[in-house]
Amino acid sequence: MRQRKRDHAYPRDRGALLTTLVHLWPYIWPSDRRDLKRRVIGSLALLLAAKLATIAVPFTFKWATDALAGQGTAPIAAADWLLWAIAAPVAMTVAYGGMQILMAALTQLRDGLFAKVAMHAVRRIAYRTFVHMHELSLRFHLERKTGGLTRVLEHAAAMESKPSSAW
Repeated sequence: MRQRKRDHAYPRDRGALLTTLVHLWPYIWPSDRRDLKRRVIGSLALLLAAKLATIAVPFTFKWATDALAGQGTAPIAAADWLLWAIAAPVAMTVAYGGMQILMAALTQLRDGLFAKVAMHAVRRIAYRTFVHMHELSLRFHLERKTGGLTRVLEHAAAMESKPSSAW
């Protein structure tokens, strides 16, 4: 009998994710910026709304399919059978398309709302890195070849300026 190989990387990655979140929390939730805290809360609300819209999409598709098949499983029933038979497939298909559009719009709004928080965090982290690099001794810079590190930081800054939709 063959034993299943356990992947021990997942729990370790989960711990690393939690550690990263703990270290980044002061940048995501700055204590001195109430406007950014409101943006984070708004972004989380939009994330929840987008997830609910994502969950609703298959249901609207099911209702549209059932309406085309003549099964009345939609949440709203009509008294006139003929009107319902004609209007239900169209209404449910429009609802399906509307949910798709709503899902995309909520995601774009969330990204736009959270962008200021993300840029604030990037600026603060970059500034702290810059200050730390300048506080290091000259010997460290001469022995460690920090020019390579500077290139990596410049490359990361250039990549950060590109839109996230390109990824």
